[in-house]
Amino acid sequence: MCKLQLLVFSFYREEPEIKKLLDPLHSCSITRSWESIQIDCLDLKHLESLKALLIYLEPPFALLGLGRQIILRAPGLIKYSHPIEVCFKK
Repeated sequence: MCKLQLLVFSFYREEPEIKKLLDPLHSCSITRSWESIQIDCLDLKHLESLKALLIYLEPPFALLGLGRQIILRAPGLIKYSHPIEVCFKK
């Protein structure tokens, strides 16, 4: 498991139901390039399942300021880009 995957699973360490939902993330390769987090998916079906999980993937990266967008990629397919919303609370 890479450090970025570990970050996501550690963020939800006390929420077993969310960790179970994030199981498709185990099959991915995650890299960080400049201001984007790139997630390489197995195929279109896998990409669609991860697209539904973006609400869980965004917070750990946003809180640490690791990027401005999450890019989902599958072999031979167009990339899907999702902006990371940074929200600061006082």
